[in-house]
Parts: sequence; structure tokens; C-alpha cells
Amino acid sequence: MADQAYWLDCPEYTERRMVLTERIPLVADEAGGLRVEGTRVYLEDLLDAYEGGLSPEEMVLAYPSLNLADVYAILAWALRHSEEVAAYRERVKRETQEAEERARAHLPKALLARLGRA
Repeated sequence: MADQAYWLDCPEYTERRMVLTERIPLVADEAGGLRVEGTRVYLEDLLDAYEGGLSPEEMVLAYPSLNLADVYAILAWALRHSEEVAAYRERVKRETQEAEERARAHLPKALLARLGRA
């Protein structure tokens, strides 16, 4: 999807404002996780880094495969779509817990006890 720009008429201000729409560089993988396009970095990795106090510039240093403009675009999108992001993160958390439970069911109980996870 190409970047687009269109004009929005604002009669209350008797002027026209340009509204830009951009493609967000996120792609869904085969498991439904959202990754930064062209990288192995997941959306939740960026969000965790942001919430942990890293700046977009620091994120690019931590993940060299990232593009600074992409990080800014993704963070802006996430801030504007907080409900969608919260639902996505909840789904990922739930799916991770379910996968751990399935994996735990196949491990010997003696091993789990030694690991302190019985």
C-alpha cells in the first residue's frame, strides 16, 4: 500500500488541512504475531522497550535490523490504537500461557519438580 495524502475540508476554520495516511510496517507471521516488516522483531518487543524507557533511537541501537522511521511510525500507531494493542497483547499473553501449559503436560513430573515448576 503506497503512502497517501488527501485534503480534508475544515469549514469551521475556512481552510484545508492535509491529512497523511501511511502504511504501518507491521506484518503478521504464521502464528498471528505482529513483527516489524523485514525483521524478526515483534511488536511487543518494541512496546516493552518503549515502556521500559528506551527512546526510538535506543531501540534502533538495540535492534540493528530496525529503521528509525519505522519505529516512530509503529509507536505512533500503537499510541493511537491503544485498545487494539491491548487486545493483541492480551491474546499473545493468553496464547503463550496455553503453549507453556501444553509443553508442561509433556514433561516428566520428576523433571518439573527438579526445576521447581511442578
